[in-house]
Amino acid sequence: MIRVCDIRELSTLAELGTWAAEHRVRIRYLGADLENRPVYGATRGHLTRLARDAGPDLHRHPLVWRSPLENPEALP
Repeated sequence: MIRVCDIRELSTLAELGTWAAEHRVRIRYLGADLENRPVYGATRGHLTRLARDAGPDLHRHPLVWRSPLENPEALP
């Protein structure tokens, strides 16, 4: 069995929108890249197309980690 995954980046969100409309799929927010730009993608079968927006990612979620050792009541 051969599995193929075809992932390509398009240059604009408008191109991604056109591709998604042609393939009748929805565009999803995938997260931020290392430069804090939002990344969107659309997938149909083994084809995935991505596009990054030019502005900063407004969907950011802060990374929060709490040590269980800071809350002794949480320990067994």
